[in-house]
Amino acid sequence: MGVTAHWIKPDSTERESVVLACRHFPSPHNCNRIAEILEEIHSEFGLSNENIMATVTGNGSNCVKAFKEFNISVVADEDENDDTEEDGLSFVTINASEEEVSEGAIILPPHVRCATHTLSLVCTTDAKQAMKDSPTLSRLNHTAMGKCSALWNASKRPKTAELLSEVTKEQLKTPCPTRWNFMYDSLNQLATLRDKPEMMQKLQIPPFKEVELDYLAEYCKILRLIAVAIDRLQGQISCYYGELIPILFAVQSKLHDLQASNIRHTSPLLQAILVGFEKRFSSYLELKTDVNEAILAIFKMRWLPPRLSGERRRIHLLMLHSAEDLGLVAESETASSNLQDDEEDDFFVFSAEETQVQEGQEITSHSKAELETLRFLEDTRKDLLSLQHNPPLFSSG
Repeated sequence: MGVTAHWIKPDSTERESVVLACRHFPSPHNCNRIAEILEEIHSEFGLSNENIMATVTGNGSNCVKAFKEFNISVVADEDENDDTEEDGLSFVTINASEEEVSEGAIILPPHVRCATHTLSLVCTTDAKQAMKDSPTLSRLNHTAMGKCSALWNASKRPKTAELLSEVTKEQLKTPCPTRWNFMYDSLNQLATLRDKPEMMQKLQIPPFKEVELDYLAEYCKILRLIAVAIDRLQGQISCYYGELIPILFAVQSKLHDLQASNIRHTSPLLQAILVGFEKRFSSYLELKTDVNEAILAIFKMRWLPPRLSGERRRIHLLMLHSAEDLGLVAESETASSNLQDDEEDDFFVFSAEETQVQEGQEITSHSKAELETLRFLEDTRKDLLSLQHNPPLFSSG
């Protein structure tokens, strides 16, 4: 079992990471053993539920059960069999409660399911369901993937690998069973080799039909959105918790855009991907979970889609109440600096800039916390250090 820790340095807002443990985990791999090992590791490093905001794991049933059995509260649980829902938004409140527990009892921190693992399930489990529901899609997928597998197998044998490299001028990428984005990268590479039919001839493999190549191109076009999201969420330096919801809204918006495009062979796949994505991330897309995105400098509230514009005021008030509750009402002036001229990241889907100005014009009171919040939301800078010019939000973030 591997355990890592991540935190934000308060002076520079940089993300720091360390490896706490990498231990042999003998059977049984049940929820009790998971809870015991995590508790041991936390104790060794002096960690407790007071300084651990949340623990992120995969969606394995044993991990999920461990945090349900030994956890005070579960954050953003997408388990469809869970009848409990959070009705309202909260703001930076994923700390465990201070309930008294008996001495020696194991109490794990709040739990968050790994978003990249959940995205991978959309592309595997939900995509497989589309194949089951559409015989035509299933047959096309079977023949196309069969030829892809033949090429990947050939690339693992020295003699045929040499023939492949002579044609492609590069080494073929191959899928990894536990990393879905490796599958995407491998298929995307093959889809770009459609102008090299001699590759199949030299290996005496039946060549791709035009419809099969079109299918692979459409498959990669749809799944590219998920692959890019996974890569962003797995970033080592720039990945912050505040990026998650903007990324999810961007994926949702672009999947809907694809529905209106000329998709000929993979419409059932696109529909299954969209339905699975919206179901698995419903608590985020409906803003039932914590909203920290408004204080991430690059986003503020531009990530909020038009259909949820009514939530803008509520999120703004949450920011105000958070600053006021903490007594963070220090006066400050926004320091002068050059505005960032970097081009907008075209992965995200932002609302019009004017909505932020309108939001500011709706506020009539002039408390110090309110002025600080408005100043931050209307600040056009995107670097994290811009938070330092707004002390209340910088401290609460």
